[in-house]
Amino acid sequence: MMRTLFQWKCLILLGVMMMSTANAANELLRIRSVFDINSAFCAIKTNGVIGLDNRHSAVAGRGFGSSSTNALLFLENGENEITAEIGALGWFSKETIGDEARKSFKPDAGCKVALTALKGKESKVLSQLTIAIGKDGIPYAQSGGEEDSAKTENLSVKKITAQEVKKGHIPDDYFRGNKFPVGMELYQFTQKVNLRGLPEWKWTKAAPFTGKPEQIQALKIAYLDLWHLFAERNNQKIKKYLNESLQAWAISTGNSIDEIYNNEIFVEDLKDPSFKMISINWNDYEIEILNNSRMVRFINKSNPNFSPISYFTGNDEESKLIGYFSPVFSFVDGKFIPVI
Repeated sequence: MMRTLFQWKCLILLGVMMMSTANAANELLRIRSVFDINSAFCAIKTNGVIGLDNRHSAVAGRGFGSSSTNALLFLENGENEITAEIGALGWFSKETIGDEARKSFKPDAGCKVALTALKGKESKVLSQLTIAIGKDGIPYAQSGGEEDSAKTENLSVKKITAQEVKKGHIPDDYFRGNKFPVGMELYQFTQKVNLRGLPEWKWTKAAPFTGKPEQIQALKIAYLDLWHLFAERNNQKIKKYLNESLQAWAISTGNSIDEIYNNEIFVEDLKDPSFKMISINWNDYEIEILNNSRMVRFINKSNPNFSPISYFTGNDEESKLIGYFSPVFSFVDGKFIPVI
């Protein structure tokens, strides 16, 4: 039974870490990415899957954020990666400024993420990245910190182009051109961390997504099956369809499956008399492959947050809103199932 995985004894992080309270064996282990962002855009990823970013704050010109996100869902036994991607706020500016001004970081810009294990009243930083801006204006990873986690041999750094979008795949009223700036440069810092004693999530045994036509068609069918359950507003069938992902959330948080499900925004939206599913136009979506090809989903070409499971609420143009639900699928036991 998965529940027996709560009998945690240890995690291995380049050695052995013990969490030793009197009731340690019976305490729920949670692993979260705790982050703090200042005067920059920063995205936090676990094994390539984004947990959270401060895009809204960056678009507003602030570039702040302090919070944490559930990382355990994306971790596996063995080698894992935590990633922080940092970009300058100038990229989000609507003003007419030069390229150098757009890519220039504020001197106090920075991003810190700590992969943290929590068990009872104890906590332990498993790995962390602390990114600051050097005198040359380029981001770098500060050394030191708890357990000297930013060891050079386990850290990779590269400059990448940020995700871009195309207008025309969502209603114009919902498109924000500066939300995903064209040509935006990000500095990507990735830290390796080895762990043991974690749940054997279904996605760890998933067949890799290769992009073959038959796989794409099977993934579309999985989305359509869920789309029709939403159209029927059938909570029981939706909950059953999402069972694997709901179990994973329950195991990683300690909440019940009902609590996890009822916390989804769409559950309330399904009660709205004006609720109406949006027909899927596959040309509006592209495939995003995650976590060494073991996770996959369709994302909208104009806004990656939007999913084929999208709907309207509201009776008129002034009150109409778009809602969406964005599951992540894996190919397990011959079919695609939502795992996150």
